[in-house]
Amino acid sequence: MLRNDNHERISLSGLTYEQLRSWLSSNMNMKPFRANQIFSWIHQRGVTSFQEMSNLSLSAREHLETLAIITTLRTDSSLSAEDGTIKYSYLLSDGSRIESVLIPEPPRLTACLSTQVGCRLGCIFCQTGKMGLTRDLTTDEIVSQLYQLRSTTETRISNVVFMGMGEPMDNFDNVSNALSIIGDDRGICIGSRKITISTVGLPGGIEKLARLQGQYGLAVSLHSAVEKTRRMLVPASRALPLHRLKQDILDYNQKKGKRVTLEYCLIENVNDSIKEAQALVEFTKGLECKINLLLYNSIEGADFSRPGSDVVEKFIGYLYPRCQAVTLRRSRGADVSAACGQLGT
Repeated sequence: MLRNDNHERISLSGLTYEQLRSWLSSNMNMKPFRANQIFSWIHQRGVTSFQEMSNLSLSAREHLETLAIITTLRTDSSLSAEDGTIKYSYLLSDGSRIESVLIPEPPRLTACLSTQVGCRLGCIFCQTGKMGLTRDLTTDEIVSQLYQLRSTTETRISNVVFMGMGEPMDNFDNVSNALSIIGDDRGICIGSRKITISTVGLPGGIEKLARLQGQYGLAVSLHSAVEKTRRMLVPASRALPLHRLKQDILDYNQKKGKRVTLEYCLIENVNDSIKEAQALVEFTKGLECKINLLLYNSIEGADFSRPGSDVVEKFIGYLYPRCQAVTLRRSRGADVSAACGQLGT
């Protein structure tokens, strides 16, 4: 929450309501109702300066400016895809860049947010994974992406997915604070059922998400139910073998009473065989889940291809009706490198 270019000033954008109320009481001797006002100004009305907070005294606003900031991200560039998807590149205070995506799917409008600058997990079909990890995003940087996206459209953002750059479970504390802020009814108030967190599966990550209040969606980037294949595609999966990952998903089913999404990127001659489909069917037994199939999106430096339509049809034909629900998801924004696996700076 502290920003290097602002010395010891704290970003109020990254404080949950309870944290903000505590900070205002300790540092400014403000009563609790002031926290309601300031939280609403930042997260509901989207102000970018304390001087816009007209129900605070001038002296209070000036005092806030000496102690705190409101984080805003500088838009470095934007690209619009033919399907209406828009990818934004944001410049952070330390010179790092991240990408976020706005996805129109009427009546929904979805914001895809990043949680890290790069990623340390090294999935070999993912552009972000090829970057390596520079650093975690702070809570204020995570929520500010949402507000920057909101400022570009008159349509209300209805859904949020944490499927951008980075692994959310690798930055869990900041992500969980962002979830609290986004869902707070004093702010932008997007309900937990409209928010999905994606993960490849890190030890303890899904369990921590299950302990949070709220019915958050969970999307697991599986990509293969054959251990050898998955370890090749997702090297970090060595830390959480498939049998343990399945148990974590089952526990999430039971604790939240929610169906989990299994994300599966089909790559030609890698994970598109009937043997792979059989393993996927076996993996799903006993789970409340749906399978989202997507076709590989090309990235620089990776020698992979999409399978042909006949192979895809055979793969789907084997899965259904053996699995509860199977969909072939159309990639959005691929022509501007905004689709799954393509984000990277």
